[in-house]
Amino acid sequence: MKNLLVLHLESITRQRLDAFASSFPSTRRLMQQSRVYDRFFSSATSTLMVVSYLFHGNDFEFDAATEFEGMRPAANNPHLFSLLQERGWSAELVCLNGFHTTRPTTFSAWAGDLPPVWGTNDFPTLFARFDRLTDTTPFAIYVWDLITHIEHSLALAPYAAGYTDQVRRACKVADDAVGVLLATLERKGLLDETTIVVYGDHGDDYWTHGFKGGMVHATEPYSQITWAPLAIRDPALGPGVDERLASTIDIAPTCLELLGVDYRLAFAPSGWSLLGDPVDAVHAQNFTASQPDNHDWGIAKAFSVTDDAYVLLASSRGLELYAYHLDPGNHCNLLHFFDVAADGRLALRARPGSAGHFRAALLDNPRAAAHIAARFAALREKLAARIASKRAFAAARGVDPARTLDPACLAAVAPPTGTATMPSSAGKPALAPFEFTYRLR
Repeated sequence: MKNLLVLHLESITRQRLDAFASSFPSTRRLMQQSRVYDRFFSSATSTLMVVSYLFHGNDFEFDAATEFEGMRPAANNPHLFSLLQERGWSAELVCLNGFHTTRPTTFSAWAGDLPPVWGTNDFPTLFARFDRLTDTTPFAIYVWDLITHIEHSLALAPYAAGYTDQVRRACKVADDAVGVLLATLERKGLLDETTIVVYGDHGDDYWTHGFKGGMVHATEPYSQITWAPLAIRDPALGPGVDERLASTIDIAPTCLELLGVDYRLAFAPSGWSLLGDPVDAVHAQNFTASQPDNHDWGIAKAFSVTDDAYVLLASSRGLELYAYHLDPGNHCNLLHFFDVAADGRLALRARPGSAGHFRAALLDNPRAAAHIAARFAALREKLAARIASKRAFAAARGVDPARTLDPACLAAVAPPTGTATMPSSAGKPALAPFEFTYRLR
């Protein structure tokens, strides 16, 4: 029986991994030995939601909850680590928590039938604990290092020359820990007997889409927050890059297959093993399906769907479409270049006097414009089905449908920041009238 080690890269996206590349030598060495999923997207923008979705293999775990505080997973599928414990694995979660002395680690995503979450604020103590736990095989260990979280990284502020350097140092400290854990397995001859999953839970948006009360994650699921690293080191997987779309909810079924556990997740919207056929889109969200917009902070409940080129978001503001490879920060809503018919068909607007660059990209490039139109139609259909399924799930559990996202959002384009409408080239609304309940900040 193989072991399982899941390394949780807190608040690390592809962008951060690249921006501070020299701070991640151990992680990058591990990735060179692994199957790297180049189009992996986190299923949510908050840690509790992401980790719960990973453990239970689906992203409906909280959709009947109307408030974030006190949320507990619905357990639509059994907990991954509970399944492994039932079959003979020694299951543990260890956490490096900078606030351990005042706020010891508790985690509702960790099932009650498992050993209690173990936490510390001391790296050597964490390493010693990991060393002891790996003496007994087969083990299934989840390691959660919070040093790269925006608040926990404050511990490094006295040593840093500004905030950028603080983040860089936090990344280096987290990577050093990855190196120690891998060296422990190698010293014990366990490296090739262990399935190792390293993944990022979400990223941060430093107020580029509005101040949002100061929040940098748990905001809308733009791809700059959800496009995260995922790599799996396993004897059954050769190293290399896999460009299939992948999601947090796919990790549990993939681990079960790699570990030889014959168990199929029964909940219908569950993820799929990455050893099987690829999918054509993945989903993400920030709030639960029943959680209202936060008007005070300007954060809207939003769902997104992502294919290999575009990410489409739907919220009470309307629709946003981004070419995330070209616009990784999701700053240019491509729908603002089009008139959108009530049935969702796009027509590129004339823009007399546009620079040659824009003409080459879209106005004089009918194949490019047609590609956007076709993909938008397909993604909009998938997002409509997604919103309907989320509403149905909540309604079946007694939630007033009025608390969930109104499908009318699919018939509106989100306005630019600070405006209420996006006029068409003829000076008429691009879509049927839609009432925005508040302005973006």
